[in-house]
Amino acid sequence: AHIHFSVFGNTVRQRLVTQMYFPNDPLLGYDTIFGALPSDKVRDRLVSSFDLSLTQPEWALGYRFDIVLDGPDATPAQPD
Repeated sequence: AHIHFSVFGNTVRQRLVTQMYFPNDPLLGYDTIFGALPSDKVRDRLVSSFDLSLTQPEWALGYRFDIVLDGPDATPAQPD
């Protein structure tokens, strides 16, 4: 299971398309995009973290996923 995100900058050419995965998903090893990433460190940046403070009991689980646009910890873009 994953969620796609598409973030635009000042123009359409400044676009980041990425995916957010959920922790402990037993099918992550079968995801071709996730598996194509070069290292565990990079893959970890696409896995959200459970956040109890965002959870609403008996309605929704809360997860945190920060999108970083630049620098060494930038969120990996989905390949074209």
